[in-house]
Amino acid sequence: MVSEERTEQVAQAEESKQEQEQTVSATEGGAPQEQAKANARPSEISELKSGQRLKGKVRRIVDFGAFIDIGVGRDGLAHISTLQRAGIDKTLKVGDVIDVQVRRVDLDRNRISLTVPGAGRSDKKPLEQIKAGSEVTGRVVRLVDFGAFVDIGAQTDGLLHISELSNEYVNHPREVLEVGQEVQVRILDVDTERRRLSLSMKQTESQAEPTYQSEPQEDNSVSAFAAAWQEALDNQQRNSN
Repeated sequence: MVSEERTEQVAQAEESKQEQEQTVSATEGGAPQEQAKANARPSEISELKSGQRLKGKVRRIVDFGAFIDIGVGRDGLAHISTLQRAGIDKTLKVGDVIDVQVRRVDLDRNRISLTVPGAGRSDKKPLEQIKAGSEVTGRVVRLVDFGAFVDIGAQTDGLLHISELSNEYVNHPREVLEVGQEVQVRILDVDTERRRLSLSMKQTESQAEPTYQSEPQEDNSVSAFAAAWQEALDNQQRNSN
């Protein structure tokens, strides 16, 4: 009986020691228990939060990105665009363990969107330096049902909503765009708090259309000339009388 109690005490002491070591490691350089809890690795998709950084193992590589196991029972997708910006799209292989960051969690559809922390951001322009109303050239990096995401050289890709693709009706973005295509867009809005960019092709398209104002101007000038000519004739007739 004493032996069993002694064994249990030793086991509890060892567990306590491991917990203390993990807490010290997790909170090194920060607030103790709060940061340890924040850094605890999630085990379910419902525990994930945008911005969390985790280590994940590459499970599958496809044309549009890589599926990565982050230990929540559902693989997350790191899109090809973030792999390209990180410079690992050509070298990444199944089995690699990489640092990833949770970009978005869709509990309804059981989907996890991942990005590579700091991917390409060192040479990207901060959103605070992006001005609404300016026109820029961008590259289409992703097509979705509701529009397209365009890389304009900022720290986040801009959304080109389907309603802003053209003055004509567009059923799906693939009708007018394709991934990798360069486009001229106007920046409609910059939301630095939510890290969002809203873009449009409609305004640049309408501005590119000819205005045909020269024809009315010609008509006006002709009318003015005819009126002046008629007045001159009337004055000449009055003088001759």
